[in-house]
Amino acid sequence: MKKSCFVILILMVALTILVTAVSCKKKEEPILRIGTNAEYPPFEYKIDNVFAGVDMDLIKALADSMGMKYEIIDMDFDALIPSLTSNKIDLAISAITITEDRKQQVDFSVPYYIANQVIIARQDTELIIEKLEDLGKLKVGAQNGTTGQIYVDSMLVKAKLMDKNNLKKYSTNIEAITDMLNGNIDVVIIDDSAAQGYSKLKPMSIIFKIETNEEYGIALPKESPYKEKINLALEKAINSGEVGSIITRNFGE
Repeated sequence: MKKSCFVILILMVALTILVTAVSCKKKEEPILRIGTNAEYPPFEYKIDNVFAGVDMDLIKALADSMGMKYEIIDMDFDALIPSLTSNKIDLAISAITITEDRKQQVDFSVPYYIANQVIIARQDTELIIEKLEDLGKLKVGAQNGTTGQIYVDSMLVKAKLMDKNNLKKYSTNIEAITDMLNGNIDVVIIDDSAAQGYSKLKPMSIIFKIETNEEYGIALPKESPYKEKINLALEKAINSGEVGSIITRNFGE
């Protein structure tokens, strides 16, 4: 009798441990690791160390729609795709243009914004740019790894229309803009959306526009388990007008 009771007790303890383990496992919800480069107003930036901007509001809306928690990891722009391919982050949202080269390395969500490239200069500039080739004689700054930097390198430097030393590459846009305002370079190439954001903070003007019609998308590793969920949530937010409201709100601030 005592032996039977002991066996029953052991089984009950084992069952309790198993139930507790299963319960704990169910509580361990996956947390989306989201990479960004938070120096790109109005899409991503910080206010008193709090992330803000179009992309930050958008990813919150998408995570809420998916019922998932998330964390934002701030890093250099040109580190985003390597971080995706090495599984350091689950997705990246940072005004990332969908390009064929990038699609060789990562997957993208459906696009949610269309942008163009612009040339910015100091507010007191007397420079006049009438065509792309006019940039060949100037010192042009660009954030490394961006479509602006790639565009100038492809269309001007490799075409022998610009000395390669006249294309200055920077880790961040703010470094390029600061160098321009200090007179070390003539102009900066940047997305028109970011130019609008920086123009509210710095004494600069848009002097030339390049119609590139770039589409922004959320980048994910190849075969990501989150791609379908992200696309469903994003398409829902686009169709409901939520994405448009987020963009309008942030551009109007």
